[in-house]
Amino acid sequence: MKLQFLIPLLLTALLPGATLAQSEPADEALPQYDVELVVFKNIKAPKSREFILPVSSPSRDENVLDLSSASSVAAAAKLGYTILPSDDYRLLEVVERLVESSRYELLLHSAWRQPGLERGQALPVWLRGGRIYGNEYASIDDRIELLDRTAQSGPDDPDADTSFTFDEQTLEALELQQTEQQNTRPHRGLYEFEGKITVALARYLHVHTDLVFRRPRLSVDPVTDNQPQQEYLLARAADTRILNNHRLKEHRRMRSKNLHYLDNPEFALLILITPYEASPEAEVNATDGGAASVE
Repeated sequence: MKLQFLIPLLLTALLPGATLAQSEPADEALPQYDVELVVFKNIKAPKSREFILPVSSPSRDENVLDLSSASSVAAAAKLGYTILPSDDYRLLEVVERLVESSRYELLLHSAWRQPGLERGQALPVWLRGGRIYGNEYASIDDRIELLDRTAQSGPDDPDADTSFTFDEQTLEALELQQTEQQNTRPHRGLYEFEGKITVALARYLHVHTDLVFRRPRLSVDPVTDNQPQQEYLLARAADTRILNNHRLKEHRRMRSKNLHYLDNPEFALLILITPYEASPEAEVNATDGGAASVE
């Protein structure tokens, strides 16, 4: 008898009652994670005449968990995504210190529970926070195409506007375009902070962010006796009504139970991912209640 057949027989004889596993291991339930997010802006960020290339706002996926939409939250619940109540927040003390600080301003504090899925299956979570800019402001998104054409025309073109400033005529055309758009769809304003974050599980936890913080291209100091500065502001008054996008697009591998920090000069976020294990009572209640169908 060949050796590879003899060894199993010897093991069976030496270990009474032992059986050789022939079946596939049973499917395990997906791990669950609590994701808590704190977003805040840096009040002390530089407000100088910095040169910022135009950047578009994040694209919105067809299927997202929009924390500001009740219907989106309800649909995501069928896929295992649930919004956590504030009683389950773990970063309340951190947020309290941020609120009390003169350097930072809170934009968003939220938390949700989700299954550990691969990135192609995980839902992006759509976030909004901060102030809502009114109709007197316009997004740089509406002028990206124009600015791209201007930049591509090259420095040899005498008509090229390499400073990416706006004159009043351009702004008036933009405002007219926005007015026409408002006649066909309601204007909901522009959020100071907006974007999406995706938490996925491969071998490790991974977080993908595509977020923007919006503020006017040119900040105006209402108290100034500096004549050159006043002339500069007057010449570029239209820029005070165009909102730049300060982007945070990043992929980061993370450890659960560790507080992670991501930032750019304008804003930052704290993220804490904690494994969740349901209590036996909760599992019994879930079994008795039955499984919800996913449409």
